[in-house]
Amino acid sequence: MLRITPNRLTLLRIFLLPLPCLLLFGGPESKLTAVGLGSLLGLTDYLDGRLARRLGPSRLGALLDPIADKIFVGVVYLLLYHLKYLPYWVVFLLLFREILVAGLRSLYPEKLSVWALSRLKTTFQMIGAGVIILASNFLPPHQADLLMRGVVWVVLGTTWLSAWPYLQRGVEGLILNPKGLFHLTLRTALPFACLGIFPFSGNLWPLVLAGLSLSFLGDLFLSYRRGLADGTDS
Repeated sequence: MLRITPNRLTLLRIFLLPLPCLLLFGGPESKLTAVGLGSLLGLTDYLDGRLARRLGPSRLGALLDPIADKIFVGVVYLLLYHLKYLPYWVVFLLLFREILVAGLRSLYPEKLSVWALSRLKTTFQMIGAGVIILASNFLPPHQADLLMRGVVWVVLGTTWLSAWPYLQRGVEGLILNPKGLFHLTLRTALPFACLGIFPFSGNLWPLVLAGLSLSFLGDLFLSYRRGLADGTDS
Protein backbone atom coordinates (compact mmCIF):
# COMPACT_ATOMS: atom_id res chain seq x y z
CA MET A 1 0.00 0.00 0.00
CA LEU A 2 1.32 3.43 -0.99
CA ARG A 3 2.36 5.38 2.07
CA ILE A 4 1.07 8.95 2.37
CA THR A 5 3.93 11.36 2.97
CA PRO A 6 4.06 15.18 3.06
CA ASN A 7 6.00 15.38 -0.20
CA ARG A 8 3.54 13.08 -1.99
CA LEU A 9 0.64 15.26 -0.89
CA THR A 10 2.48 18.32 -2.15
CA LEU A 11 3.14 16.68 -5.51
CA LEU A 12 -0.52 15.68 -5.69
CA ARG A 13 -1.42 19.36 -5.39
CA ILE A 14 0.76 20.13 -8.39
CA PHE A 15 -0.22 17.24 -10.66
CA LEU A 16 -4.00 17.55 -10.09
CA LEU A 17 -4.06 21.32 -10.54
CA PRO A 18 -5.01 21.10 -14.28
CA LEU A 19 -8.35 19.50 -13.38
CA PRO A 20 -9.97 22.48 -11.60
CA CYS A 21 -8.34 24.79 -14.14
CA LEU A 22 -10.05 23.00 -17.03
CA LEU A 23 -13.37 23.04 -15.18
CA LEU A 24 -13.22 26.85 -15.01
CA PHE A 25 -13.93 26.92 -18.75
CA GLY A 26 -17.33 25.27 -18.28
CA GLY A 27 -20.68 26.59 -17.10
CA PRO A 28 -21.71 27.63 -13.56
CA GLU A 29 -21.94 24.05 -12.28
CA SER A 30 -18.53 23.26 -13.72
CA LYS A 31 -17.07 26.36 -12.09
CA LEU A 32 -18.61 25.38 -8.76
CA THR A 33 -17.00 21.96 -9.09
CA ALA A 34 -13.69 23.66 -9.90
CA VAL A 35 -13.87 25.69 -6.69
CA GLY A 36 -14.69 22.57 -4.68
CA LEU A 37 -11.85 20.55 -6.18
CA GLY A 38 -9.46 23.46 -5.85
CA SER A 39 -10.42 23.77 -2.18
CA LEU A 40 -9.60 20.10 -1.64
CA LEU A 41 -6.22 20.58 -3.29
CA GLY A 42 -5.63 23.65 -1.15
CA LEU A 43 -6.42 21.55 1.92
CA THR A 44 -3.43 19.37 1.11
CA ASP A 45 -1.27 22.39 1.95
CA TYR A 46 -2.53 22.15 5.53
CA LEU A 47 -2.35 18.35 5.64
CA ASP A 48 1.21 18.07 4.37
CA GLY A 49 2.28 20.58 7.02
CA ARG A 50 0.65 18.52 9.75
CA LEU A 51 2.28 15.34 8.46
CA ALA A 52 5.68 17.03 8.21
CA ARG A 53 5.49 18.11 11.85
CA ARG A 54 4.53 14.58 12.87
CA LEU A 55 7.05 12.68 10.74
CA GLY A 56 9.84 15.23 10.86
CA PRO A 57 10.86 17.87 8.30
CA SER A 58 13.08 17.26 5.28
CA ARG A 59 15.04 19.67 3.15
CA LEU A 60 13.15 18.59 0.01
CA GLY A 61 9.81 19.19 1.73
CA ALA A 62 10.88 22.61 2.99
CA LEU A 63 11.73 23.61 -0.59
CA LEU A 64 8.88 21.79 -2.37
CA ASP A 65 5.94 23.09 -0.33
CA PRO A 66 6.36 26.83 -1.06
CA ILE A 67 7.18 26.08 -4.71
CA ALA A 68 3.95 24.06 -5.03
CA ASP A 69 2.03 26.98 -3.52
CA LYS A 70 3.58 29.39 -6.02
CA ILE A 71 2.69 27.12 -8.95
CA PHE A 72 -0.87 26.81 -7.63
CA VAL A 73 -1.29 30.55 -7.12
CA GLY A 74 0.51 31.52 -10.33
CA VAL A 75 -1.52 29.25 -12.60
CA VAL A 76 -4.87 30.01 -10.95
CA TYR A 77 -4.49 33.80 -10.91
CA LEU A 78 -3.23 34.00 -14.48
CA LEU A 79 -6.29 31.96 -15.46
CA LEU A 80 -8.50 34.40 -13.56
CA TYR A 81 -7.03 37.16 -15.70
CA HIS A 82 -7.39 35.09 -18.88
CA LEU A 83 -11.06 34.45 -18.08
CA LYS A 84 -11.58 38.18 -17.32
CA TYR A 85 -12.26 37.82 -13.61
CA LEU A 86 -9.38 40.14 -12.68
CA PRO A 87 -7.44 42.97 -14.35
CA TYR A 88 -3.86 42.24 -15.29
CA TRP A 89 -2.32 44.76 -12.87
CA VAL A 90 -3.71 42.81 -9.89
CA VAL A 91 -2.26 39.52 -11.09
CA PHE A 92 1.03 41.19 -12.05
CA LEU A 93 1.55 42.69 -8.57
CA LEU A 94 0.69 39.41 -6.89
CA LEU A 95 2.92 37.23 -9.05
CA PHE A 96 5.79 39.73 -9.16
CA ARG A 97 6.13 39.22 -5.41
CA GLU A 98 5.92 35.44 -5.72
CA ILE A 99 8.60 35.25 -8.41
CA LEU A 100 10.95 37.61 -6.59
CA VAL A 101 10.63 35.79 -3.27
CA ALA A 102 11.02 32.40 -4.97
CA GLY A 103 14.23 33.65 -6.55
CA LEU A 104 15.59 34.96 -3.24
CA ARG A 105 14.69 31.75 -1.39
CA SER A 106 16.42 29.68 -4.04
CA LEU A 107 19.61 31.67 -3.39
CA TYR A 108 19.34 31.69 0.41
CA PRO A 109 17.17 28.72 1.40
CA GLU A 110 18.58 28.53 4.94
CA LYS A 111 18.18 32.26 5.67
CA LEU A 112 14.73 32.67 4.12
CA SER A 113 12.59 29.93 5.64
CA VAL A 114 8.81 30.20 5.40
CA TRP A 115 7.26 32.25 8.20
CA ALA A 116 3.75 32.32 9.67
CA LEU A 117 2.32 35.30 7.79
CA SER A 118 3.52 33.84 4.51
CA ARG A 119 1.50 30.68 5.17
CA LEU A 120 -1.51 32.83 6.02
CA LYS A 121 -0.94 34.79 2.82
CA THR A 122 -1.14 31.61 0.76
CA THR A 123 -4.41 30.68 2.47
CA PHE A 124 -5.85 34.13 1.68
CA GLN A 125 -4.75 33.80 -1.94
CA MET A 126 -6.41 30.40 -2.35
CA ILE A 127 -9.61 31.42 -0.59
CA GLY A 128 -9.63 34.72 -2.48
CA ALA A 129 -9.51 32.96 -5.85
CA GLY A 130 -12.51 30.82 -4.89
CA VAL A 131 -14.49 33.81 -3.60
CA ILE A 132 -13.81 35.74 -6.82
CA ILE A 133 -15.07 32.86 -8.98
CA LEU A 134 -18.18 32.28 -6.87
CA ALA A 135 -19.02 35.98 -6.55
CA SER A 136 -18.68 36.56 -10.30
CA ASN A 137 -20.98 33.67 -11.16
CA PHE A 138 -23.55 33.59 -8.36
CA LEU A 139 -23.97 37.16 -7.01
CA PRO A 140 -25.63 40.22 -8.57
CA PRO A 141 -23.04 42.35 -10.42
CA HIS A 142 -23.01 45.22 -7.87
CA GLN A 143 -22.53 42.91 -4.89
CA ALA A 144 -19.98 40.81 -6.75
CA ASP A 145 -17.93 43.88 -7.70
CA LEU A 146 -17.93 45.21 -4.13
CA LEU A 147 -16.91 41.85 -2.65
CA MET A 148 -14.21 41.27 -5.25
CA ARG A 149 -12.64 44.69 -4.64
CA GLY A 150 -12.37 43.91 -0.94
CA VAL A 151 -10.90 40.47 -1.61
CA VAL A 152 -8.33 41.87 -4.04
CA TRP A 153 -7.01 44.43 -1.56
CA VAL A 154 -6.86 41.92 1.29
CA VAL A 155 -4.98 39.43 -0.89
CA LEU A 156 -2.56 42.04 -2.26
CA GLY A 157 -2.00 43.55 1.19
CA THR A 158 -1.13 40.26 2.88
CA THR A 159 0.90 39.17 -0.14
CA TRP A 160 3.25 42.15 0.03
CA LEU A 161 3.28 42.50 3.82
CA SER A 162 4.41 38.88 4.10
CA ALA A 163 7.27 39.61 1.67
CA TRP A 164 9.04 42.05 4.00
CA PRO A 165 11.34 39.58 5.85
CA TYR A 166 12.35 37.92 2.58
CA LEU A 167 13.14 41.25 0.94
CA GLN A 168 15.04 42.53 3.97
CA ARG A 169 17.19 39.43 4.43
CA GLY A 170 17.53 38.90 0.69
CA VAL A 171 18.90 42.43 0.19
CA GLU A 172 21.31 41.86 3.09
CA GLY A 173 22.50 38.68 1.38
CA LEU A 174 22.95 40.47 -1.94
CA ILE A 175 24.96 43.24 -0.27
CA LEU A 176 27.30 40.69 1.28
CA ASN A 177 27.55 38.79 -2.01
CA PRO A 178 27.01 41.11 -5.01
CA LYS A 179 27.35 38.16 -7.41
CA GLY A 180 24.03 36.97 -6.01
CA LEU A 181 22.28 39.70 -8.01
CA PHE A 182 23.49 38.12 -11.23
CA HIS A 183 22.26 34.70 -10.14
CA LEU A 184 18.94 36.20 -9.01
CA THR A 185 18.51 37.78 -12.43
CA LEU A 186 19.19 34.46 -14.14
CA ARG A 187 16.78 32.56 -11.91
CA THR A 188 13.92 35.02 -12.28
CA ALA A 189 14.35 35.84 -15.99
CA LEU A 190 12.10 33.04 -17.28
CA PRO A 191 9.20 33.45 -14.80
CA PHE A 192 9.25 37.24 -15.22
CA ALA A 193 9.24 36.75 -18.99
CA CYS A 194 6.25 34.39 -18.70
CA LEU A 195 4.42 36.91 -16.56
CA GLY A 196 5.18 39.75 -18.97
CA ILE A 197 4.21 38.01 -22.19
CA PHE A 198 1.10 36.24 -20.89
CA PRO A 199 -1.35 39.00 -21.99
CA PHE A 200 0.06 38.77 -25.53
CA SER A 201 0.37 34.99 -25.77
CA GLY A 202 -2.94 34.37 -27.56
CA ASN A 203 -3.62 30.68 -28.07
CA LEU A 204 -0.19 29.85 -26.67
CA TRP A 205 -1.18 30.82 -23.12
CA PRO A 206 -1.06 27.17 -21.87
CA LEU A 207 2.60 27.02 -22.87
CA VAL A 208 3.30 30.18 -20.90
CA LEU A 209 1.64 28.68 -17.82
CA ALA A 210 3.72 25.52 -18.28
CA GLY A 211 6.87 27.64 -18.61
CA LEU A 212 6.08 29.49 -15.40
CA SER A 213 5.49 26.23 -13.52
CA LEU A 214 8.66 24.63 -14.88
CA SER A 215 10.70 27.68 -13.91
CA PHE A 216 9.57 27.30 -10.28
CA LEU A 217 10.39 23.59 -10.37
CA GLY A 218 13.79 24.41 -11.84
CA ASP A 219 14.54 26.61 -8.83
CA LEU A 220 13.55 23.71 -6.59
CA PHE A 221 15.92 21.35 -8.40
CA LEU A 222 18.86 23.76 -8.25
CA SER A 223 18.31 24.56 -4.56
CA TYR A 224 18.03 20.90 -3.63
CA ARG A 225 21.15 19.99 -5.61
CA ARG A 226 23.07 22.73 -3.88
CA GLY A 227 21.90 21.45 -0.50
CA LEU A 228 23.12 17.95 -1.33
CA ALA A 229 26.47 19.33 -2.45
CA ASP A 230 26.79 21.28 0.82
CA GLY A 231 25.82 18.22 2.86
CA THR A 232 22.85 20.02 4.43
CA ASP A 233 20.07 17.66 3.40
CA SER A 234 18.05 16.08 6.20
